[in-house]
Amino acid sequence: MGVLGKERALRVDTALNVILLAVEAWALVRRFLELQFGMFQFYTQCSNALAAVAALLCIVANLRGAGAERAHGLKHWACCTQLMTFVVVLLVLMPAVYAIGGDGFREMFIVANRPITHFLGPLLTFVSYVFYEADPLPTKRDSLVALLPTLLYAIVAYTCNILRVFEGPYPFFYVWRMPVWQSVLWFLVLLVVAWLLAQLPRLAAARVTKKTTSSR
Repeated sequence: MGVLGKERALRVDTALNVILLAVEAWALVRRFLELQFGMFQFYTQCSNALAAVAALLCIVANLRGAGAERAHGLKHWACCTQLMTFVVVLLVLMPAVYAIGGDGFREMFIVANRPITHFLGPLLTFVSYVFYEADPLPTKRDSLVALLPTLLYAIVAYTCNILRVFEGPYPFFYVWRMPVWQSVLWFLVLLVVAWLLAQLPRLAAARVTKKTTSSR
């Protein structure tokens, strides 16, 4: 990629991060006005807040021409956590709403701030990271380290449920409504799913890089 190509990629990446930061800020502020700091009980809000911070750091790094490695590392984490958000919404929460007679798609992807936190935010984060920020390419170890935010959230959520600080907010955290073995199984399943999803940005970025290199 020549100088002009790098400059263009930098401008596109900055634009994507400005859009990401703007929509995430709107969605998070709206949620904060409803729940205040209680919003951070939800993995969705945590993953989107992480994406907003990462987008801000990427913008600053692009403008300064320094600090990109740290910003891109945080964006990698945000990308992995938002993939987890999207998959849980799609495969767990939306079917659960349909199961009680509701409109799962509308509830999960249309109302309130959910078009952003459940779809647009994850999409922008994935595109900006995979196409413009995965340099150097993440390794298998990076994908493993990217599990840390999800692991931390799960530990806090399970602990708060066990101590009855709050209940949920997701069905797999209802420790007092299921046998211990089910809670342990859910914990392990969540970690395995998170690890599998963490491979997607790495594999997608490698494919994009290979395709770009071969087209030169």
